[in-house]
Amino acid sequence: MTQEPLGVLILHGFTSSLDCVSGVAAALEPLGVPTRMPVLRGHGADSPDALRGVTWQDWVADGDAALRDLLAEVDEAVIFGHSMGGLVALTLGAEHPDVTDSLVLAAPMVQLTSPLAPGRPLHFLAPLVTAVLDKFPMPPTYADPDLAQYDTNYAWTPTDAIKSLLAFPKQTRQRLPEIALPTLILQSHNDSTVAPESAEIVYEGIATPPNQKRIVWFEETEHEMFRDCEREAAANEVAQWVRQRLDRKQL
Repeated sequence: MTQEPLGVLILHGFTSSLDCVSGVAAALEPLGVPTRMPVLRGHGADSPDALRGVTWQDWVADGDAALRDLLAEVDEAVIFGHSMGGLVALTLGAEHPDVTDSLVLAAPMVQLTSPLAPGRPLHFLAPLVTAVLDKFPMPPTYADPDLAQYDTNYAWTPTDAIKSLLAFPKQTRQRLPEIALPTLILQSHNDSTVAPESAEIVYEGIATPPNQKRIVWFEETEHEMFRDCEREAAANEVAQWVRQRLDRKQL
């Protein structure tokens, strides 16, 4: 079977359903590129209890398996990730630079806004809080409140999954200098989950030359940028990037 030149791996975020990135898949359909959109470990179940015992290493392993499956059909992959999926994308890019064409990172979760997160003033209380609470609420975050009623993410998460999630950004940030791939970063100034500074941390941290990386800023959308008020613009940015990468392959 003849290999296609380019495919796209689409990675969702923490506690998210595939709905959070299905708009990206739809925007890519006219390009005719092969895609994979795996359900990462602990997600897509009837209850968030499925996340108990799941670690960030499991999400990377699932992303890696989907990438290998895609590479049976294509020469190289654009790896797209939203939020926690952005951390998986960065990790895969560091581990597989020879088969990764480029990265697209939407609100990459290298710095959370929560005061309990690493790098925040109350992080020292995180061990106490996680020892006391069995689960954390995960309310939907939308700039357009009317859209929140359609949210299909988990409404809460087990504490042990949160603990592993909080360890993931540190591991990812340590690997940023290993990455020299062309990279597109999408970030909203209005994101109340992932700190807007995350985009700049990634931009400055990766070794990609300045002419091969850029940040596209949004002003209105909340964290769920592919389901919120600027969803079409966000998805179109991804499709435009992939189209440009595909055009380069076909020259």
